[in-house]
Amino acid sequence: MQYRLFLIVLPGLEDLALEELEAKCPSATEVAVTKGGIELSADLDWVVAAHCLLKLPTRILLRVQEFRVRDFPKLHQKLSAFKWNEVLSHPEPQWEVSCTRSRLMHTGRIEETIREALAAALQRQPLSLDWQKKNYSPQTFYVRIVDDNLTLSLDLTGEPLYKRGHQKIKGEAPLRENLASAFLMDLFRGIPEDVVLIDPMCGSATFLTEALDFHRPLHFRSFAFETAPFFKGKLVRLPPTTRKLPVKRVLGFDRNGELLEKVAAESGLELRVSDALVDALNPGEEFVMICNPPYGERIKIAGQRGSFLRAAWEKFLSVDRPKRFGWVIPSDMDDLFRPSHGYRLLQERRLRNGGLAVTFRIWERIS
Repeated sequence: MQYRLFLIVLPGLEDLALEELEAKCPSATEVAVTKGGIELSADLDWVVAAHCLLKLPTRILLRVQEFRVRDFPKLHQKLSAFKWNEVLSHPEPQWEVSCTRSRLMHTGRIEETIREALAAALQRQPLSLDWQKKNYSPQTFYVRIVDDNLTLSLDLTGEPLYKRGHQKIKGEAPLRENLASAFLMDLFRGIPEDVVLIDPMCGSATFLTEALDFHRPLHFRSFAFETAPFFKGKLVRLPPTTRKLPVKRVLGFDRNGELLEKVAAESGLELRVSDALVDALNPGEEFVMICNPPYGERIKIAGQRGSFLRAAWEKFLSVDRPKRFGWVIPSDMDDLFRPSHGYRLLQERRLRNGGLAVTFRIWERIS
């Protein structure tokens, strides 16, 4: 059976998410890219594989129902007649309601009407008691009304997909894992041979773990679809893959020795205490470098952030000399960084990270 699905993607990463989807889970059909996501049709096997393999989406939704609605009686009538026991595993789901250019503008009353409609429906079609016996968590449904057209979607993911489940130790300002994977896709594009990956200000080493795990199936956590009535059986572990990013070794540096010790103990990564603005970081073989430096907000830096970031950027390109250098910076500081020291600007990507406008730039060394 084919299901209509929607992959939520951070705006600005849609092209990379589509590229990853086509490479790792190519069996989807009717694929359409929109701002903030990708809509497609696929079966349950695809849903399982996508949750375990795709590293860029935030979550995956199942399109449950779509209809036009302009008043509350119609909303109640449509949802009280819906066959909820085909998708519902818990009688008290959570609701995420939004509306734009709709006659139904009061999200609180919309949710109240939906709850009343669901209660009426469950009087006629009671749920299985598995939710009590197996202690299921409430599901989450997304209700979106735009131009009086309602879309009801079921969250198949649960905790966001960037919460991989295998790393517990985090620094003060960690980069989300899906962002790290997206930037790594850009950084390694077109590199034919395996190289060393260095993060000079690695913190909890998100870039390094995502580089090693980019093609590894995710089996450290559960997903919301596993309790849905249409999902039968258990989540099957996908076989390991020989595919990987062109990385032969990862190496992280940071001044926070206490954090590095904890991260290294948990992950087994090669991490060294070092001041990236002072110490030479060249490992003696060809390498690429990627960095999400502190901006002086949650992590303190010495002096003005502009001076700090400019000094770090100059040192990396003039002293360390990576083959490529990926640099995540606040967009309001773009003018501080111009190609120099025998490098050319290879790519530039703009998006928002936790509400902050950031720019990801890649410089490549000119032979």
